[in-house]
Amino acid sequence: MIQSDKFDSFNMDIKKITHNILLFVVNRLIEISAIFLSLLSFLLFVALISYSPEDPNFIFSEGKEIKNLLGFQGSFTSDIFLQSIGLISYLVSISYFFLGLNLFIKKKFLLIIESTFFTILYSIFGSLFLSHFYKDNLTLHINGNGGFVGNFLDNTFLNNLITTYENIFFYSLVLIVIILFLKSINF
Repeated sequence: MIQSDKFDSFNMDIKKITHNILLFVVNRLIEISAIFLSLLSFLLFVALISYSPEDPNFIFSEGKEIKNLLGFQGSFTSDIFLQSIGLISYLVSISYFFLGLNLFIKKKFLLIIESTFFTILYSIFGSLFLSHFYKDNLTLHINGNGGFVGNFLDNTFLNNLITTYENIFFYSLVLIVIILFLKSINF
């Protein structure tokens, strides 16, 4: 009877130790992922800030001097983001930076799915807003301030709807983008 109690106690100790080791390893993997995500978002922000339309990009890639601080990779990445969703790309990099911080603090992988969902939503609404209300662009010559996503959405029935109720949609879209952005950074 005494040996059985010792065996059960020893067995419980092993389970407790393995559980603690597993928890330690998972938490370190989450922290490493969070640091990596924050670093990538910072690099995306640097690439976006140093974007130049004259840099080599997805379409024109040969024989041009690269002005982007991150070289060809930064030029290529910033071009894809800015041409697809436009100026809202800056908010995407900020969202993922805060996602990395929140992931490091809270250690929940579900935050990645939640933040990405809200980021996609505000990117769509923000691209539509920029394409419809700020068509005049200075740096994004090909697809404009809202990128090709915003241009596509602005060329649907939404254009007529927004044009009919322009004041309401202006403030509504701004409010939607702000709320979704704040949700994406877990404010």
